[in-house]
Amino acid sequence: MRAVRLDGGSLSAGDIKGRVLVHDLGPDLRKGTILGEDHLDRARQFGEIHVVELEAGDLHEDEAARRLAAALAAPGLKATPPVQSQARLLARRRGLVRVRSEVVDAINALGSVSVFTLMDGQAVGDGEEVAGCKVTPVAVPGRLIEEAERICLERGPVIEVLPFRPLKTFVVATERLKPKARDLFRSAVTAKLGWYGADLLAVREVARTGEAVAAAYREAIAGGADLVLFAGASAIDPLDPAYAELNHAGGELLQLGAPMHPGSMLWLGRLGKAAVVGVASCAGFGRNSSLDLLLPFVFAYGRADAGDLRRLGHGGLIEAAAGRRFPPYT
Repeated sequence: MRAVRLDGGSLSAGDIKGRVLVHDLGPDLRKGTILGEDHLDRARQFGEIHVVELEAGDLHEDEAARRLAAALAAPGLKATPPVQSQARLLARRRGLVRVRSEVVDAINALGSVSVFTLMDGQAVGDGEEVAGCKVTPVAVPGRLIEEAERICLERGPVIEVLPFRPLKTFVVATERLKPKARDLFRSAVTAKLGWYGADLLAVREVARTGEAVAAAYREAIAGGADLVLFAGASAIDPLDPAYAELNHAGGELLQLGAPMHPGSMLWLGRLGKAAVVGVASCAGFGRNSSLDLLLPFVFAYGRADAGDLRRLGHGGLIEAAAGRRFPPYT
């Protein structure tokens, strides 16, 4: 491409036709516009105009952005048409955003193009913006976009939205709740799990005894639970029946405590095929907490993995983080 400086006062139609404007000439004539004869009178109102002349193999910014967005758009994502050289990727479904940051870095290292995403591991709703891309100059060599496309093809997918699975979910609470608190708890559990599309098997309020907890675990497994949510276990008492009976039932505790604040009392276990996720109290279901950062992983992958819980330490100072980290439960 070739940069050209033009004298607005002496412009002819041939001077501007097919060339790309590199700066705004007011709100009605923006940078990136491919000039034509109909722009001549407007352009003559300015003393100096900067344009770029495209050469063989060059791509206009919008075409470059369109191709880059298409290369980034894995299943579960929809690319929007570019506006002023920017295109956005929208989620086609509720799900968990996974970002391969090293591939994003590789594309951004090419220069003249930028890819920007939500934080890896964030839950999003249908239609939410997940990522975007921008072409900085008004035109780029086609080989630059070809290289970005090659990176996406060979090292991608760069960004994914993993769908949530309709896990069969069994809820156990060992707290003694007053009627109003019980209603609030059930309402919060139902709304939160419903957002993921969970199949809620039962909500059981049981005594904090080994026998009662063991019976709850047996009922959950007999019902084919994929997820057991446990409210009310003490995260600092190793003899709490939530853990003791988990072991007796053939399960295991994978991680005690979450690398987050607040919400560090979260715990994770496994019982047969079911993930077991515990919070310190029933109130943990009624507000945004570390639980809401782990559940998207459980519902996306359908399994209990302590690595998913530990990785949340990056960004785990959630008391200082924007609420945007949490799933949009609406």
